[in-house]
Amino acid sequence: MTGSARMSGTTTVRPMQQADTAELLRLMQGIVTYEMGTEFSLTEADLERWGFGPQPLFGAFVAELSPGVLAGMAVHYVIPFMHNARPLLMLKWLYVDPQTRGSGVGRLLMRAMARHAQAQGHKSFCWFLLKDNRPAQDFYRSLGAQPDASWDYWNIPTAALAALAA
Repeated sequence: MTGSARMSGTTTVRPMQQADTAELLRLMQGIVTYEMGTEFSLTEADLERWGFGPQPLFGAFVAELSPGVLAGMAVHYVIPFMHNARPLLMLKWLYVDPQTRGSGVGRLLMRAMARHAQAQGHKSFCWFLLKDNRPAQDFYRSLGAQPDASWDYWNIPTAALAALAA
């Protein structure tokens, strides 16, 4: 991952560290509760297992307000192979604590993602967004992002999965 960026005051945007696990978990619970309203089941052990080590499955940039206190995160992962024989960088979650929104944290996290994408040789990166999340849509458009009209997100629910597998 690429380096850090400073924001006014003491906020720093930087790659996640293992010491951030508890705060990352708190932020992840915040976005999952907002987006899905479902039970949150990730644990610190899950994050340490999948986010750190010799071949992590995801990475994140964090906005640190003060030592040990995070205001936001941009969690990302790579789909290793696409139609053009190149990997695709995906933004899994961009989340800023509600009390910190509007202070530029989200923009700094997205800038960190853009710099990371360029450093890794990606020409773009993409993400999913709830269709009714107008504030997020407005924010992303302000960065120059646009929805991809060619694709819709599809999912096979548990009952259909079980029937298909049977």
